[in-house]
Amino acid sequence: MKLFYVLSATILLFSGCENLLRDQPISNPPEFEYLIEDLSTELNLNTEQRSTARLSLERGRNFHPDPAVLWDLAATLQKELTQQQKDSLFLKISNFNLEIIIEENDHHHGRAKYFYRMNEFLLSLMLDSQKVIYVNLLDTKENLVDQFILGYHNNSDIIEMRLGITSVMEWFRAEMDILLTAEQEEAISNKKEEIESNWKQGRRGRGKFYKNSGEIEIAMHNALNLSIYQITELENISLGTKNLLDELKDDYINGISNLSAENFRSEIVIFLSEARISRDLIFTEDQKEIIEIHRALIIRFMKYTRWGQG
Repeated sequence: MKLFYVLSATILLFSGCENLLRDQPISNPPEFEYLIEDLSTELNLNTEQRSTARLSLERGRNFHPDPAVLWDLAATLQKELTQQQKDSLFLKISNFNLEIIIEENDHHHGRAKYFYRMNEFLLSLMLDSQKVIYVNLLDTKENLVDQFILGYHNNSDIIEMRLGITSVMEWFRAEMDILLTAEQEEAISNKKEEIESNWKQGRRGRGKFYKNSGEIEIAMHNALNLSIYQITELENISLGTKNLLDELKDDYINGISNLSAENFRSEIVIFLSEARISRDLIFTEDQKEIIEIHRALIIRFMKYTRWGQG
């Protein structure tokens, strides 16, 4: 739980620090073969399915290690897998254990050490009064996230868990914006760049489209074979939801709305739920299935790829 505590304390605060070296061409990373081996074992892939899956995964290597690397594979599996194999693939979503995934990921990438260093640096910048607030925020965030995970393991809906955890993370971001000074935020930004640069020394580069939001969006569009109408409607929903969330967050930070923390999180869940319902009306059944396959693949891929900062 200590590991999960520290990771959840910093998972979104110190985001966006893996864009160095992303323009360097890369060969197939070992994570690809780990994933193919997992899928082959779990789904009992035949030789043709295994070969097709590997080729589809290789086509996404320019996005490594972003989950966009999996879009082409998801579209391929939607066509190639039997219904029994798909059912087995989806079963992982309903039975995954977040703590185990975090531990496996840290085993491969030493990710916890990075978060520990950043957390210690953040504490060194704070006044004693800030530290008290910060620790209380961490305790509240950890407890809330644990409640949503526990609720999911007690047979609540996975969508409810995802929305709940997202609302907690957005609330934590807002509270940190309130807590930190501009000088502290700048110092944190400089420090994370320094640590990230040191971490990358001697490691392989990133795909040339890693964190390229435009290319990532195109990869999803291609995998789902979206029409112009669908793309336009999805963009409208995304923009509308972003504007609502930004306005809500700004009002909360500036104390305009007088929302309690609980009501703030509830409003986020409402906005995201409405957006999800609107998106579902746009997708076809095949497209929805590709999206679910993509989610199932991400859970497996998380074990091997350094994540949690995007």
